[in-house]
Amino acid sequence: YQRRVRGGRAADIYGRRRVLMVSLSMNGLCAAASAFAISFPSFLIARFLSGIGVGGSLPIIFSYTSEWSPLKIRGRVISIVATCWMIGSVLAAAAAWAILPVEFSNSSQAFWQPWRLYLLVCSVPSIVAAFLYSILYESPIFLIQTGKRKQALEILRIYATGVQGVAGELGALKRLLEDEEFIKPPARSFSITRIIVEFIQGLVKLFEGPLSRVTLLIMSVMLPVHFGYYGFMLWLPEYLKKQHPTETLQSITEVYVQSFYVSLASLPGNLFTITLSDRIGPKPILCGSLLLSACSVFLLWEFNSPNMITLLSCLFNAVSVPVFNMLDIILPALYPTSSRSTAFGFHSSLVRVTMILSTWMFSLFIDSSPAAPILITAILLATSAGTSFLLPAVSVVH
Repeated sequence: YQRRVRGGRAADIYGRRRVLMVSLSMNGLCAAASAFAISFPSFLIARFLSGIGVGGSLPIIFSYTSEWSPLKIRGRVISIVATCWMIGSVLAAAAAWAILPVEFSNSSQAFWQPWRLYLLVCSVPSIVAAFLYSILYESPIFLIQTGKRKQALEILRIYATGVQGVAGELGALKRLLEDEEFIKPPARSFSITRIIVEFIQGLVKLFEGPLSRVTLLIMSVMLPVHFGYYGFMLWLPEYLKKQHPTETLQSITEVYVQSFYVSLASLPGNLFTITLSDRIGPKPILCGSLLLSACSVFLLWEFNSPNMITLLSCLFNAVSVPVFNMLDIILPALYPTSSRSTAFGFHSSLVRVTMILSTWMFSLFIDSSPAAPILITAILLATSAGTSFLLPAVSVVH
């Protein structure tokens, strides 16, 4: 929780690229270290540190992407980045399917077990991503915000090479910035006290002036969505296993197959948002997807067999994924550069707490009628759909 908020605030102070590199490196290296753990406590420490790296990178990536993307295709670009979550889930499930059932040795005492290789494989993408960010450039918008205007213009000029008309516009922008009265912010020296003060100030800023309404609206949309979605997706398979104990999955391989198909079910929704988010707009897609998700949970009364659990999970996942993609587009657009990553980290942290609470609450209904969790999920999603109508139009904000 704290790492997501602090990671977001650090990106607003020190830059998106730098914090991303540190977070991804920490995630990948600690995940790889967990594959070599010699005891359970050392394994927990490595996984905990790896999770800190994940929490630090998630609030920043969409801010970085939105600041690099042209407005006319920004929705498409962010949707493509969001689709990588599905690709990662599919690859993780496929790797588990291929690696974990394999026996490397007849002895359970052998060091190299399938789970170690699996963790090592899963650490590679973060390490590679950290290297790729080392050869990319910082967000020009962030650089201008922090007074590094010449550096921002040089980066833009590199990407404008060969693009008709852009070089002239950059020259005009350079002259405008040189003529504009500007006081360069003081250099930031490392100080624990200053970091704590700026961290608190960044959070307080989210609830000041016009941003307070935006923050409260985003919270009223995101929290019910995640509470209902994750609670329902975790409750459903456990409920059906309780109701039909003799028809549950017969092998661990089937678990990986189910996870693979549920992850792959996000593909239609991702393709839809990539293709139409810039044409229709993120707000209408968000509202429509929330309403479809609210209606789809009632199919449980028809799909009451364990054999249908994968189909129902796939359907619910397919109609729900545009919700998360549109939130990834809308949230960075509603906050200024100086608060964008802080806001993303703050909301992501609240979502994490909400998911923990939903897991606990929905677990109370495993032995009872499905009516309560179905109605709770539908009401939460419908409430978010109604609240989403109050969000400002992204095009107006830009």
